[in-house]
Amino acid sequence: MPHHPPRSPRRALAALAAVGAMLAAGCAGEAVSVGPDRAAAASSAEAPGTRLTTPVLSARRAPELLRAAITGQRLHDALTPLLAEAPPSSCLVVSAGGRVLLEKDPDTPVVPASTLKLLTGVAALETLDPGSHLTTTVQARQAPRDGVIDGDLYLIGGGDPLLTTDGYKVTFENPGQLSNDFGQLADRIAAAGVREIRGGIVGDESRYDQERWIPTWPQRYQREGYVGPLSALMVNDGSTGLSLAPNEPARFRRPGEPALLAAETLRTLLEDRGVRVAGAPSIGSAPAGATVIATLESPPVWDLVGEMIADSDNTTAELLVKELGVATRGEGTTRAGLDAIATELAQLGLPAAGIELRDGSGLDPQDRVTCSLLVAALDRAGPDSVLGRSLPVAGRSGTLRKRMRDTPAEGRVRAKTGTLAEVNALAGFVETDSGATLTFAYVINGPDQPRGLLPLDELATALVTAPGGPPVEHLAPRPVGT
Repeated sequence: MPHHPPRSPRRALAALAAVGAMLAAGCAGEAVSVGPDRAAAASSAEAPGTRLTTPVLSARRAPELLRAAITGQRLHDALTPLLAEAPPSSCLVVSAGGRVLLEKDPDTPVVPASTLKLLTGVAALETLDPGSHLTTTVQARQAPRDGVIDGDLYLIGGGDPLLTTDGYKVTFENPGQLSNDFGQLADRIAAAGVREIRGGIVGDESRYDQERWIPTWPQRYQREGYVGPLSALMVNDGSTGLSLAPNEPARFRRPGEPALLAAETLRTLLEDRGVRVAGAPSIGSAPAGATVIATLESPPVWDLVGEMIADSDNTTAELLVKELGVATRGEGTTRAGLDAIATELAQLGLPAAGIELRDGSGLDPQDRVTCSLLVAALDRAGPDSVLGRSLPVAGRSGTLRKRMRDTPAEGRVRAKTGTLAEVNALAGFVETDSGATLTFAYVINGPDQPRGLLPLDELATALVTAPGGPPVEHLAPRPVGT
């Protein structure tokens, strides 16, 4: 859906009032040239015994515009006290059906935090095949003979960000978070008849580059577990402490070498299934023409995007960026992927002026987007799209499951959260008491965050309960009188 230029509700009401005044003064005299529909109405008015109750050029001839203007004014009046508390470096846009109803600095670039994942999701769903999978593959130089692989077994990463074992799943804040059981791959190798590997397990992460961390990220992200060390071959987000006991919770975890840890984890899982592995795990590249022994597909791309949005998974976001680089430029790099996002936003006609992308997760404090762009991206997708259905639901799911409980917003606000040291953000959809669906983005920047998350939740709740415009049928042209 194209982005409409911002329109102040006060300006819209003033324009409608001016049109009404003009019509009241001028419609009684001279004839007006009109199109076929208007001509039919005019001829009806000229028939004996009939008259137009509503002038041809009345504001009532555009009831949707009139209703939007009234709704915008009522929203403005209801939300002004909340906006007065927002720091200067913040932005807000509220729209209905693509028409802006309320705005504050809509085109000012701000730090978006994790609301940036909305743009990564849009680009991934538009550029990649949403129903496709990222496949982890196991190969050997030759097919097994009598259950024996006479050499190394190659574990080739396909970019799946959700490979996990039971020992890691227990750490999820959301117990229902989507994951992909890495043990299935060991099951399939054993099911292929492999009983012995006379070499070792070699981890191949060559699909993407080996840049583990975005250079501009704060160092604390590495030790605090915000994101894993990025690789095309990752199990358990590249965490140590699990590779020798994958299904046991690890007391101490830290970022490690993801491809090597994945190879060691597979070795452990195979031995647990009675498959002997003679050699040590290592990192390398699979030889050309090797034989496929087993594969494990990721959930489809639309589910990867959904998991990224619902649980604000930074690792998933960054691996999707690298996959976008592979798809558009043949380069599994962050830079290529970010260029793909910017290109896709431009091709979709979204208002991307002034944005700066350093990553795809929103972790980087140098990222910049606008509220106009966030709302335009949401409006284009719509609440019933993959993106819209993936959004956390207030009081019920994802990163909003503990927020806005027992308020009018519970179950009626679906939005992406965003939080950094000096950033709080919320962007998504609201189902209002009046039956409308509103799109909104509210991003607060600055050290003086007013009362933590409350302004965001208060705004979302106010949108649910804010008075809407009168029904369209009350604003439409009146029937022809007699």
